[in-house]
Amino acid sequence: MKKKIALIIVIGFAALLSAQQYRPPQSQFIPEHDFRFGVGVKTFEAANLNFTFFDLDLFQSPIDFTTKDFYSGARYTTNSWFLEYIYQANSWFGVGLVANYLAYYNNYLDGVTNENVGNNYTQHFSIYPTIRFTWLRRNNFNMYSSFGIGQRIVTNHDYLRDINSTKTYNSIAGQITLVGFTLGNKIYGFSDLLTLGSQGELNVGIGYRLSIPQKKNNHEK
Repeated sequence: MKKKIALIIVIGFAALLSAQQYRPPQSQFIPEHDFRFGVGVKTFEAANLNFTFFDLDLFQSPIDFTTKDFYSGARYTTNSWFLEYIYQANSWFGVGLVANYLAYYNNYLDGVTNENVGNNYTQHFSIYPTIRFTWLRRNNFNMYSSFGIGQRIVTNHDYLRDINSTKTYNSIAGQITLVGFTLGNKIYGFSDLLTLGSQGELNVGIGYRLSIPQKKNNHEK
């Protein structure tokens, strides 16, 4: 374990030294709009970090989940799908917004007969501002870190033995990425490796960079 920690530290220092050695002149960088679409797996759902701004029960008949005569079946998920926009102000700093969606589904089964007696369908809608620090740029390869935090709306639909119940509540959302990278120029692929949050523990996707036209100086011909 100590050898692995030491190896990670060495790699980290090597990456930082490489980033310091490569510092393109600021005048060469053109600000850009950066758009991303991606998918993540193993999301952090923050079930125990919910706020109490609202908790809406749309039906008057709550389901009694204390009964022991049923159990939950396997849960299926859509994984986390997200859209991200970043305004890249200069070569190292960008700020923007992330929106992502996650849903999962499972059946409720009778404890004796194993017959289907209901189901659960839960959806997560998240949106939060984010900042990105690009600390290595080399040709078509970039490495970065990012952090974002905001809000999540959760809708929980339950059906059990002819009783329906729907609750809506809000929770914390966000994502922290220690190491991510992009490969490509205008159209590129990306992956967030050392990351955790609403988007997942591993994110991949595609992106598109749109350079912002610069106003010409009046003295230029």
